[in-house]
Amino acid sequence: MNHGEWVRTVKPDLGPWIAERVQEALMTTDDNIDICHSVKTELRTALTALLADSGVLAVPTVPGPPQKLLTEATSLETFHARAFSLLSIAGVSIPLGLYDNLPVAISLLAKRGSDGFLLNLVETLYDTLKEEIVIAERKSY
Repeated sequence: MNHGEWVRTVKPDLGPWIAERVQEALMTTDDNIDICHSVKTELRTALTALLADSGVLAVPTVPGPPQKLLTEATSLETFHARAFSLLSIAGVSIPLGLYDNLPVAISLLAKRGSDGFLLNLVETLYDTLKEEIVIAERKSY
């Protein structure tokens, strides 16, 4: 919304995915923003209750295996949409190695304001994670 007039006047040559997202942003209303803030507050409250002081949520870093070269545009667009839905999550992403010669990673999430706790946990888990990576790599061959 900050640069809407510029986009409408200059009509920059944006890639198809970027152009689509810019157009969606230009159509955003104050009501849309209010609803998003409400959902954000509700989600933050739910995650705080779920994770409490020492809970951690482990989720895939991306919502599926990486796309291969020359993937169809529609399949790639679906993958990007699912991946973008995870981008705003704060946490630590941990590469776990390869499975079927494709990279695998998880993200660990803690409640808002628990950055130090989460980093200490990752440091504590580091040696175990390295061992698990070796085991997983052996199994993928």
